[in-house]
Amino acid sequence: MHEIERHRVILSEVEARPIVTVTHLADVLGASEATVRRDIASLDQEGKLRRVRGGAEAINPPSDVSLLGRPYSVSQTMNMEVKRSIAKAAVELLSDNMSIMISGGTTTAAMSEYMRSLKLQVLTNSFSIADQLIKKSKCSVTVPSGKIHREQNIILSPFPSDISNHTYADILFIGAYGVNSHGVMETDPQIVQAVMKLINRANQRVLLVDSSKFQNRSSMVICPLSQIDIVITDDGIDNKSKEVIQSAGCRLIIVEKQKQ
Repeated sequence: MHEIERHRVILSEVEARPIVTVTHLADVLGASEATVRRDIASLDQEGKLRRVRGGAEAINPPSDVSLLGRPYSVSQTMNMEVKRSIAKAAVELLSDNMSIMISGGTTTAAMSEYMRSLKLQVLTNSFSIADQLIKKSKCSVTVPSGKIHREQNIILSPFPSDISNHTYADILFIGAYGVNSHGVMETDPQIVQAVMKLINRANQRVLLVDSSKFQNRSSMVICPLSQIDIVITDDGIDNKSKEVIQSAGCRLIIVEKQKQ
């Protein structure tokens, strides 16, 4: 990630919550902590944020704290052509009258573009997916009750029991911040909790991740790869990651990156 883009992401993170740590920013950016510290020092000198011990804070701290992780608007600018190819491959697993669940994220959100002609029962916590399917598809759409987090375009319930506890689907589609031998990872405990509610509520679990996600790391693990049935990614995936996925017993679907 180039310096200008790193700075944009750092400022977005700082504006979303009172203080962000160097460790968190390193996870989000996929950069070293030394690089993050240099970026923070540079932005502090420019007067765009305030450097504090172990991290940074906004000049004018927000009153409404957002979720950890990249904002949806930032993720939308990253690898979207690849994400659309992955989403299209995911929709090819579907047929009319199936019941599915889709967790929020930019890769899963791209599925809605290819679902317009299908008649499906859909449960999703993605505000973007729900909006697109209601306007441009034949699908029946259900969303959980909860707070809409604008930054992530996602609906999260603060309660341990919601409609997901009373739903069972043919397939669950999820995205992730990162994937490795430890499992499927996210950055915010609320997102982890929301996906964990759904993991055992479907016959099949399908993970949609572009190949860059195999480089990302987080301390928040949703589930081991052994709980995932199918992984869909692009041909940028390295051989070590292929072996990790296949040794976990997952079916691996690889799509080609579109020529620029």
